[in-house]
Amino acid sequence: MSHPTEPSDSSKPVLKDKNPHNYRKVGYSMIVISVSLVLIGLLVLAIGNNYHFSGDIMAKQEIDSMTPKNGYTIVVFDYTQPIGAKLKLLDSASTFEDAKKLQQQYTPDYNGQKGQVLIFDKSIQNNTNSISLAEVYAMTPTSGYDVVSFNTVMPVGARLASQTLDSLSGAAANDSARYSSANVDTQVQILTLTSSFDDNLKQILGSNYDPMLVSENINQIKSMPAKMIPPPPTPVVQANTTKIAPVSQNTATINATATITNGTSIKKTNSSSTSPGLAAGTNSSLSMSANVTATNSSNHTATVSNNTSSNHTKTVSLSENLAVNSTSK
Repeated sequence: MSHPTEPSDSSKPVLKDKNPHNYRKVGYSMIVISVSLVLIGLLVLAIGNNYHFSGDIMAKQEIDSMTPKNGYTIVVFDYTQPIGAKLKLLDSASTFEDAKKLQQQYTPDYNGQKGQVLIFDKSIQNNTNSISLAEVYAMTPTSGYDVVSFNTVMPVGARLASQTLDSLSGAAANDSARYSSANVDTQVQILTLTSSFDDNLKQILGSNYDPMLVSENINQIKSMPAKMIPPPPTPVVQANTTKIAPVSQNTATINATATITNGTSIKKTNSSSTSPGLAAGTNSSLSMSANVTATNSSNHTATVSNNTSSNHTKTVSLSENLAVNSTSK
């Protein structure tokens, strides 16, 4: 079947079921996608090297959720918990006086723990400052030095982490140098905090430090219980030593005259000896007279007694070395 010839300038027929407005919707969709890609690119550029950007958002949302629309809320802040779980709602009050009473009521429950009871008002900025001050105060030791890592890009409440607690400045300087040499993150600084809260706050805030931040804050930070308490010093145990005193020998000179009766033999002895003991035995009566001269260099007393024994065995034990000169008649 042939078709008649149509002029070249005639309009094209519109296809059935095709709406020309669909092309316009497709164009709008492409524009929206392009704008979205541009926004994503700007967001990436704004984040830069801040890999804690998502944590910062979570921290702000956590503070916002604890901020009351009216009145005051009582919250506990625990810097040891992860981001998003650092705050816990305890109570609420309509007046500041009631809020102070509730704060004093809940504070003893967290003695010995890391939690700090804070008062939040309806200002997010004031509440953020309260957490910032409470975090620095929690890292302030009651004595000694606290070596901490300070992450400059982390949100408030998660910027400080205690590394070690030293009692001497020399030990703190050594630990600070050791942690600084091991640190490879350019956004982390190693600081040494002292027992002065104001000095520590100056280190953390730098040029942004303002003493009015502490004085005008609704939480009396300096009157809060301390959290960084050093452990008691380890007692020094001295080794047990045994001292042996030298033993000096006693020298005794004995000039004795012995007479033996009813004996079968007479034994004459001139001797000088050193012996732990001396024994003499006889079956007859024995009489002895002795002149004793004793020299004792160790403040001992030597006593010689004259004994007469018959039909007995006599044993004399000397606990020290003796030199005996005996002469019999």
